[in-house]
Amino acid sequence: MLEIAASVADNLRNVISRSQLSFISVVAICLAAPNSVRAQAVTKAEYLTAVNDMIAELAPRSAQAAAAIRDTYRPFAPLLTLADFDQIEQGLATGGLVPLPLDVTRFNVRVRLEGTSPVGEQDIVHQGRYVSARPAAIGCLLDIASRVKSGPVEVTSLVRHIGYQDQLRLLNPNATTDVPTHAFGVAFDIAMVNTPLKTVLEIRDVLEEMSGAGDILAIAERQQLIFHVVPQPARLGWYNDVYARAITGRTWGPPSDGGAVLTPMVTAAVGSVLPMPDASAEWWAAENVPIEAPMFVLVEAPAPALQPDPPAPSTPIYVAILGEILSSTWHRMLPWNIG
Repeated sequence: MLEIAASVADNLRNVISRSQLSFISVVAICLAAPNSVRAQAVTKAEYLTAVNDMIAELAPRSAQAAAAIRDTYRPFAPLLTLADFDQIEQGLATGGLVPLPLDVTRFNVRVRLEGTSPVGEQDIVHQGRYVSARPAAIGCLLDIASRVKSGPVEVTSLVRHIGYQDQLRLLNPNATTDVPTHAFGVAFDIAMVNTPLKTVLEIRDVLEEMSGAGDILAIAERQQLIFHVVPQPARLGWYNDVYARAITGRTWGPPSDGGAVLTPMVTAAVGSVLPMPDASAEWWAAENVPIEAPMFVLVEAPAPALQPDPPAPSTPIYVAILGEILSSTWHRMLPWNIG
């Protein structure tokens, strides 16, 4: 393997600058693997040059995406961060995290479970638990894979916890960040190496198209040779729906046109209704009981008021009206939890 890697580096010395040799050595070793040799329809030199040029071309957009990820996801850090492995287990038990479908190849996805940089490499005993993420992240991955036609999309990383992230920082400088999206459960990494060049370039095109449409934020990472992807926060709801459709065998289309006229509807459920401590005696004396009931709310925009010519600009106001469904004693209680 080392002889092949050295040979590749010698062949490229005339076309790639000395500053790129560290990049070459990493990729050349990866390309020496049998799977990669079989996958490539071009020479190793052509592959290396094309991937290097692609990453350089994407660098400005990757920098913009990295800044956008920090700005948009930082406010959610306290709510989303998974502190340790137990929280990953709890997330999987409660549905906050979901595994990739067992028949993931049906969705044009391949998970790297062995070889160089497999999923869960820092905790290989529990590897299966790391093949998971927030439902929106899984939906986003499946949506990307559905658009790539030349070959499967290989995933090398999904959810992590902060302790795992700290271990990884010792090996991977890219893991050093104050917005660890893998530890939020919203990120995944798509491999470049061990993937045919044609597929790598198609994945790039798909990610650029989806980035331009406001669906995702994507970074092409030179050190690890992966595409780091997170959904745009505005698309989290949409990708939750994609995931739900995928696991139930239904298809999905593109996100709704932002310019369309929509009628919002909220489905909520009362999780619990309990009295304040100082009102508990009166509450139970009145024979009130805990309530768990679905509640459907239809929110409609009011008809626009007639305006004299020329019409004055106006903004629709959406108002939700909940009927008088609580007894007079409920005003003493904490607000109910909406689940």
